[in-house]
Amino acid sequence: MKLRTLTTLFLLLFLLAIGIMISLTHGAWSIPAGRVVEVLLYKCGAAISPPPTPVEVAIIWNGRLPRVATAALVGFALALAGTVMQGIFRNPMAGPGVVGISSGAALGAVIAIYLGFTVVFPTALPLFAIIGALLTLITVFTIATSGGRTSIATLLLAGIALNLILGAVTSFVITLSTREFDVARVIVTWLMGDLNNRTWTHVVIAGLTLALAAGLVLCYVRELDILMLGEESAISLGVDINRSRNLLLFAASLATGGAIAVSGSIGFIGLVAPHMVRAVVGPGNRRLFPVAGLLGAVFLVYADLFVRLVISVDLKVGVLTSLLGGPFFLYQIVRYRKRFEYM
Repeated sequence: MKLRTLTTLFLLLFLLAIGIMISLTHGAWSIPAGRVVEVLLYKCGAAISPPPTPVEVAIIWNGRLPRVATAALVGFALALAGTVMQGIFRNPMAGPGVVGISSGAALGAVIAIYLGFTVVFPTALPLFAIIGALLTLITVFTIATSGGRTSIATLLLAGIALNLILGAVTSFVITLSTREFDVARVIVTWLMGDLNNRTWTHVVIAGLTLALAAGLVLCYVRELDILMLGEESAISLGVDINRSRNLLLFAASLATGGAIAVSGSIGFIGLVAPHMVRAVVGPGNRRLFPVAGLLGAVFLVYADLFVRLVISVDLKVGVLTSLLGGPFFLYQIVRYRKRFEYM
């Protein structure tokens, strides 16, 4: 691994560690860093004298640590999905929402909330979100595949159409939910992207889906590198284009669905993170995945710190990421507009 890549990895790990420690020590009840370490060691079975108080354990272990861990995992998952999308479509402006999987996951979660399944079954939200993402992916591929070949252009157009349809259906469900204020409030808050009141259940869900998606991507990272050379080159090198592309998109859908299930709709991390680190570590996906993932984790951890400690109003982290990512996306459009073809 190149020195520049290793340096970037260590820098991001350092920033992530600092962000996690700030998140654990600061809040309505400030706790010294040394005491935070003692609480963590105590929960791992170490003998601490005097032992932490129940309040300190509740604040750090049951409150702040699950929240910051969820933020890091969600940021990593979205960046991973964005890296896969940009590689498959060979487009630096591609992201998890490009084929509608983000909208599908959001609709699935909104339906679970509206029907009250989340009250009875804690795992209903992530299950519905992942199912929504996968059903959307299947629908897009069914539309774009003909004669055993999948057209990238048709895939993108189908994704745009499904984004509009799924967004409209989500709005309709929100309209229905306005009859029950509490349900409507939960749905709207969730759609804005929120990391409040995260638990270890959310950490497990995000961690498992990310681990499965990352494992699948690593198994096909060579094929993704070859796919970036073009379909003709990939075929000549013996790559099964449809199988590799389908499995990689499935991994991106799984990562996106798991992330959205535990954090709500958080946009633009999948677009920004891989694009920023590609200029540093190069286009090789074996190096790009961990670096982009860590940048996504760092980005979301610090964004959550900003809305929790700096802003006095109840600003949701998903709103902040959109406010930061939107201008970056417009900048990329202006930067790459000369490459576009006009009819």
